[in-house]
Amino acid sequence: MKCPGQDNRNWKPEDVFEVPCPACGASIEFFKIDTSRRCHRCGYRFKNPRLDLGCAQWCPAARECLASLGGFSANAETPPPRNSFASTPPKTNRLGS
Repeated sequence: MKCPGQDNRNWKPEDVFEVPCPACGASIEFFKIDTSRRCHRCGYRFKNPRLDLGCAQWCPAARECLASLGGFSANAETPPPRNSFASTPPKTNRLGS
C-alpha cells in the first residue's frame, strides 16, 4: 500500500518548491517527500526545510514508511563555509614526504 501523502496524484502545487542552497545560494528543487537534496553547483547535501513527518506519530505504517524514505536523520547539518567549494591547490612538502 502506498502512503496517500506520497502519492503525487493528491499533491498540491506548493508540494514542489525551490529552496536556495545554504552553502552557495543555488536554487534547488524539492518535492515534499524528499528528505534531502544535493546541490548541483557545490555538492552540499541539506535537509528539506519543509519535510513534515507528523503523520509518523499516528500512522500504523510509519516504521516501514520512514525506512523507505532512507537517509532520514534528526541530526542537524551545518553548511560549509561559503567558499569551501572553491578549488585551492594542496599544500605539499618540498622534501617529498
